[in-house]
Amino acid sequence: MINILWLKQKFSKLLFLIFTLFTLPAFAAASNDLPEATGKDLDSVRKILNNDKLEEEAQNKIKLLNKKKLAEESLIKQKFDLPVESEFWTFVSELFLVKKAQLLKWDFEKPDYGLQGAIEELFRNLGFYEKKLKVLLINTPEITHFALPANKNEYIFLISVPFIRTMDLSKLEISLIILEDFLRSENEYLLSYVKEKDLEKYLGTNFYDKKESSAELLKLVDKMLKNYEVFIFTKGFNFQQQFDVTSKMNQILKSNKQLWNGYSSLLTKIDKLIQSNLLYKGYNNIYPSPEMQLKWISPK
Repeated sequence: MINILWLKQKFSKLLFLIFTLFTLPAFAAASNDLPEATGKDLDSVRKILNNDKLEEEAQNKIKLLNKKKLAEESLIKQKFDLPVESEFWTFVSELFLVKKAQLLKWDFEKPDYGLQGAIEELFRNLGFYEKKLKVLLINTPEITHFALPANKNEYIFLISVPFIRTMDLSKLEISLIILEDFLRSENEYLLSYVKEKDLEKYLGTNFYDKKESSAELLKLVDKMLKNYEVFIFTKGFNFQQQFDVTSKMNQILKSNKQLWNGYSSLLTKIDKLIQSNLLYKGYNNIYPSPEMQLKWISPK
């Protein structure tokens, strides 16, 4: 929208300025009686120029402030962006870990088993590259081992220190447990169970000034966290899922006698543990069952 009055004011000032600049030298040359009048006119010109300059500076400041305000609002709005699905699950799994910190006891001085190098070597030797692996040691037998949903090419693994110590697991055996859980994660067994169908409509959206939608999303996340609990502590994997993972492990490891023997030894140790130690009697409910796994990988 154009301000007509503002244009008229600027035009009249411009005409006056042009008239003054072109007539003053002529008057000054023609008569010695004009110095006082010329001085007044110059003062008027200076005032006009100063006013125009001040007006321009004020407008520039307003533009700068508006630009800064828009940038600040944009930054605030960005904080309400919900990530797309490929960047969502690490956040939810870490939220689960924080909520269950007292039960899982992951905040303790952790022993150095030298796992990082052993796990990376196993994955590299088997051709699994560019995988971001996070292994969290927990100081409880409540969870023996588990892979939680994570972002694309990211993996979060839990493994129990009491579980490791009770069976005196080697670095290779621990690495094989991580590999087995990696295959379960790749098949998305847990992810498929915890994910709610209504999640899709929220992913990648913005919740700025949307209190109702924000409250609905919080309820949905809370529901999914409860799904985590049900699957990890009660439901676990079914026989078909366990068979598929065990068969895949057998297929991957059978060409390497050392690795295959290590896996067979690991399953034998776990089978003996759950038969002799009441603390781990619920293992079969989550991972059915080491005895059957041994039969599935036995040479025909």
